[in-house]
Amino acid sequence: MASTNPFWSFATPFTDGMPHAHSRRLSSVLDHDSHIRMSSSDGARINTQTTPDSAWSQASFEEVDFTYNPSKSKNTARLDDAASIRSGSWPRRSGNWPLTEKYYALSSAAHDLRCPRWTLWKAVLLPTSTIILPMALLVAGLLALIFGYRVRSEDSLFEEVSNSHALSDRAVVLVNYSATRIAFVASWASTLAPLLASFIMNLSSFQSALLMYISSTSPQQQDLPTPYQYTLLVGLCLASIGRLGRYFSYAKEDGVIIPPALRRAAQTLTLTLVLACIVFGADTALHYTTSTINFDQISVSPLSHSYGYGLSSTCLALNRSDNFGLPCSRNGQLAAADYNAYVASQNEIFYLQHGISNVSEVRLVDIPSDKPANATSSGAAKVALLIPRSTGLSPFRDFQAYTTGVITTCEPISNLCNWTSGGPGNYYSQFNCSENFWGVLGKSPNVSDTGMLVDDSSVPPLGFKRGAALQYSFFMDKGLSINYDSSGSLGPFVPDSELINPVYVGVAARFQSTAQRAGVNMSSDPGIYQGPTPYLDFTLRCKYTTYLVDYNWVNSSAKVNSLTPSPNGTIAEVFHGYNIYGSYDSFDNDLQDSMLAAALQSTLQQLADTFANSYSSRVMSVIGPFLSSRANLQEQTRTPLLVAKVPKAPLAILIAGCLCYIVFGIVSATLAYGALRAVDVRDLAFRFSLPALGLHAFRDDNTERDAVDVDTIRTVDGVEEERRVFNETKITRETMRVAVEGEPRTGFVLKSLV
Repeated sequence: MASTNPFWSFATPFTDGMPHAHSRRLSSVLDHDSHIRMSSSDGARINTQTTPDSAWSQASFEEVDFTYNPSKSKNTARLDDAASIRSGSWPRRSGNWPLTEKYYALSSAAHDLRCPRWTLWKAVLLPTSTIILPMALLVAGLLALIFGYRVRSEDSLFEEVSNSHALSDRAVVLVNYSATRIAFVASWASTLAPLLASFIMNLSSFQSALLMYISSTSPQQQDLPTPYQYTLLVGLCLASIGRLGRYFSYAKEDGVIIPPALRRAAQTLTLTLVLACIVFGADTALHYTTSTINFDQISVSPLSHSYGYGLSSTCLALNRSDNFGLPCSRNGQLAAADYNAYVASQNEIFYLQHGISNVSEVRLVDIPSDKPANATSSGAAKVALLIPRSTGLSPFRDFQAYTTGVITTCEPISNLCNWTSGGPGNYYSQFNCSENFWGVLGKSPNVSDTGMLVDDSSVPPLGFKRGAALQYSFFMDKGLSINYDSSGSLGPFVPDSELINPVYVGVAARFQSTAQRAGVNMSSDPGIYQGPTPYLDFTLRCKYTTYLVDYNWVNSSAKVNSLTPSPNGTIAEVFHGYNIYGSYDSFDNDLQDSMLAAALQSTLQQLADTFANSYSSRVMSVIGPFLSSRANLQEQTRTPLLVAKVPKAPLAILIAGCLCYIVFGIVSATLAYGALRAVDVRDLAFRFSLPALGLHAFRDDNTERDAVDVDTIRTVDGVEEERRVFNETKITRETMRVAVEGEPRTGFVLKSLV
């Protein structure tokens, strides 16, 4: 065979003993410019004659001595070391191998090597889009969920439903979206991250191919990979983690020189895997720490409703002197002018007593411990408030308002009264607590045929006795000595300016021993008087006080903020004046029921406290119908939400990792673009694959020749030329087979069969 390169004429003889297929393949490779074409200016002798086979005898080979003239060509090797050739040490690797001067250029640059722009964009655009678009869409979607559904709320006006602790936590983001769905969207990051490594390495393979090409066409051929290193490079370009692990163990071995192409590929894949681990860790932390919590979204209402209560204008305008000294609860003027309106107010008293009003309701609420009014009656007193009907209130609307409240306190005073038994069978119990509070329990009141009480020597003046077991009177003083005759039943009525608040009440009652709770016996209580009968008798000193109450209605419960006693007795008189002396009606039936309910307590003081609270409700049920609405002081609307509490730290790391993939993709695409603009190394980059490596290893020339796309491109000079690009999809038919030769004792060898 003839060659234009004298080195090839010497170094690659084709003897009769060389296999014909290999001879054809090498000739084909040389014909495709895999060797350098020397110009006449290089001073090299052009040898166009075929070297005879006899020239390659061992004797002639030993006698040949080649010299290297640096002034003539830098691409020809110096081969004057005949001794080294004879000893077989050339081109064996030594400590300082490879030596640049023993290498020659393998490619020619006589024409435009750049990749056309359109072809370049087609090669780079698909992997770049695959890297950038999924991560960009994922980041955009995740941020849209977080910030689009981020919970924004005003601070709560009330500490009972305060959301300040959740809003003030700067380490989390509250999102009004399903935590499961947020975690699902975020999990795509850790799913995509390892998949993108192959596309990043695809782009990186163009840079590796360019480095190999530059090393092959320059004196720096020692930067080319060894065959084993080339297999590592192929594995890294395929994003093989196993090959990356082998690379690190291989790089630690002594005397190993890592070529730039292999090092850069390993660095790129390592960085890709580090990013994947960061994204996976952040996604795991985000899954673990994201939780769902209850959250009240607050909206402070600029326009408030009217849920407070104060004395109505009708009561304020009423002149008691024109109404026989009676309050607005017994408004004779209204009855004469609008009887239905008067009856409606009386009906409302009944409705409030029995809790069936459609307008409002009476509710007993605890008094704050720091309020002085709670220092009575063993600290068990409650305030009876008039509030709107709770079933008509939105459970998600909170407000602060003023209303009217009543507090009643009672204490046993039986030890202050002189008790005696008398009457038939000592059935009666006579008590004498003060000059105007005395009577006989067990004796029925004198009632006329018309239902009015008649003179009864056992009942003091202005005393109310609705039955044999209950008697009470209203007083102006704590000693229960001065009767409270505001309507002038026994004298002139009391003017508005002299009405009192609080109003004292003396109560005497009895109940049978069987009315007690099972296992309880209060007969030994010092406040109880028990004669020879099974009845237990006692007396109480009570007082009821009306208040202006500042309260909060939050989460369907009331809380008292402050209590201010009413400045006069106008409101207290609404109840007191409603009790007409000498009348006998069913209004007091519930009072006797309240006393029996109180008898179920364990001690007399507990009985007094229970009766006091029920009496407060009784008083408010009479006052309530004559109060009118007042505007709320402030209010807010709550929207209860189940929100996702997303920690910011793992979320930020996850998003940063995804953005790094986008940046990584852009950088890889830029480097790939630059590599292809320098030299069209697509064919070489595409050969960084197992199919190309296999075809080369088993010398399947026919299949390798078929697995090529031929691109026709137009150069900058307007000349069309063909470029070969490896394409494994072209592999359709193969005639060669890979066989195994050997056995376990000797090992196995792969061989190709045609």
